[in-house]
Amino acid sequence: EVAGHQYQIYFFSVGNLHTPYANEVRLKQFLGEEKDSELNRVLHEHWHTLAEEHCCPKGVNLLMAHLYMNRRGEELLEEPEGEKPIKIGNADLIYCDAIPTHIQYTALGHLHGHKNIGAADSPVVYASSPLCYSFSEAGQTKSVSVVQVFPGRSVVHERHSLSKGKPLFRKSFDSVDNAVDWLEQNPDCWVELTMESDTFLSATERRRIFSAHDGIVFLIPKVKQAQESLLDIQTINPARDTLSLFKDYFKSKNAGQEPDEALLDLFNEILHS
Repeated sequence: EVAGHQYQIYFFSVGNLHTPYANEVRLKQFLGEEKDSELNRVLHEHWHTLAEEHCCPKGVNLLMAHLYMNRRGEELLEEPEGEKPIKIGNADLIYCDAIPTHIQYTALGHLHGHKNIGAADSPVVYASSPLCYSFSEAGQTKSVSVVQVFPGRSVVHERHSLSKGKPLFRKSFDSVDNAVDWLEQNPDCWVELTMESDTFLSATERRRIFSAHDGIVFLIPKVKQAQESLLDIQTINPARDTLSLFKDYFKSKNAGQEPDEALLDLFNEILHS
């Protein structure tokens, strides 16, 4: 008993197979034309050799790997935006059936969402990242996995959701007033904010938006009916007046958005100075 808590001590060996991301370069082995099947064969043989040598039936046996792994015949899991992709076609895809039967629990890294792609009695688990790494993960519930593993027994795998840390939101508005209202009502978060408008977002509007919230990571302007607007600016007529030419130029550089009055006033001031 320590500090009022009771602990039970078990004496058994723990066999842990480690595998970082594996490809031809890291393995220093040419995989031929059928890279997907050959990589699975190489890892299958390597893991089974190690398991036969080091995994003990009277101990706990684990596999930890940073791989893109999937159950054979099922829909492919999506890689996160916050990680460098490691799947090129199916060349780097590893299937669960390559894991030796000696292994009781497989802990995987790379994907940021929680997913058990193994069986109930021998889990193969992407445990989830503790925080969102990109806005593609906005709204995901993050978690940690607590695992109880004993020799010769089925694994007890529990998922515990995490509630700390600022959440991520992807929000879209077509009104600055509505955007500011939402931002002021949700101060404790990170935001990717998309503003849909017919005209260029003015400096005053941008200042108003950013002053309403400290957690705006991206402010993305989006043009309504951008393609229709661009139809009118395919050609330049040099005979038109300077102000009209400036408007056409501005629209060509800003996906069809019209310049606002403040910018036009500034242009006129420069033009006539």
